[in-house]
Amino acid sequence: MHGKNKKGQVWETLVPWIIGIGVLVMIIIIFMILSGKGQGAIDFFKNLVRFGK
Repeated sequence: MHGKNKKGQVWETLVPWIIGIGVLVMIIIIFMILSGKGQGAIDFFKNLVRFGK
């Protein structure tokens, strides 16, 4: 029981961080597209995906 409770606490802490980072990334992408740097954002994400592999 204690392990399950601890795992639940971890998720309760982690989920808001994941949502916050996701929102922050979306805001940055929208700002880049609106300021005409959309291609730079696409290249940036291609590099991120390449780095992940």
